[in-house]
Amino acid sequence: MVSVNEVKAFWEANPLCAEFIPYEPGTPEFFREHDRLRFESEPPEIQRRFYEWDQHSGKRILDVGCGIGYVAALYAKGGAKVTAVDITEKGVEITKKRLAYLGLSGEVQVANAEELPFPNDSFDVVTSFGVLHHTPDTAKALREVLRVLKPGGTTYLMFYHRNSFAYRVLFPAKRLLQSSWRGKSAQDQVNAVDGAANPLGKVYTRQEITALLPGFMAFRFSTWELNFHHAGKIPKPLRDFMASRWGWFLYVRATKT
Repeated sequence: MVSVNEVKAFWEANPLCAEFIPYEPGTPEFFREHDRLRFESEPPEIQRRFYEWDQHSGKRILDVGCGIGYVAALYAKGGAKVTAVDITEKGVEITKKRLAYLGLSGEVQVANAEELPFPNDSFDVVTSFGVLHHTPDTAKALREVLRVLKPGGTTYLMFYHRNSFAYRVLFPAKRLLQSSWRGKSAQDQVNAVDGAANPLGKVYTRQEITALLPGFMAFRFSTWELNFHHAGKIPKPLRDFMASRWGWFLYVRATKT
């Protein structure tokens, strides 16, 4: 089994998107280029719809796995009182720099998603986008989300999607047709989405996520992003239709009972 320390070591050495951006992580140039790339995969209108970042002004929000600070800054921009945690020192450093660069405020600290250092019922909203499918005990991390969220509070999460076009069609095709993937497993491919040395990635269905969140109700699921290098060649109406049905990103909004 992959350990938390292995996961931490990888992300400490490989901040999110750093391999695709020719600027030092934490610099204004890095943030501007990252935002440009982010808007290509998640247009602003999609972010507003899935994150509802402008609907929580004045509320206490916890972002679990803040990475390079994009989501934390988004909610801070919307007027929320943001606390952000990351398992890596590098993630905390970059998130603090992003908030400072944008003139926003927030509390940022190192913490493990499986052992959040906050009392029960501390936050109105808990967010975690593209993070909890990397921690070894995802179920434990989700129990922590439930614990620190106030009754009636909302969680916004994103996981990699098992029933996506990428996982169900592209990955098997690559294992069949590309020599570099022959003999490899689907698990190898999921891990490699975030870098060749990434030790752990997971995929989930809507039903699997619902089963992992027994203390929640009013689920709303959405998908986006095809995770396909040549997706730009697909006509936009068809591409958007596919992303909304079989996207690689599985977004979840749920309310604590």
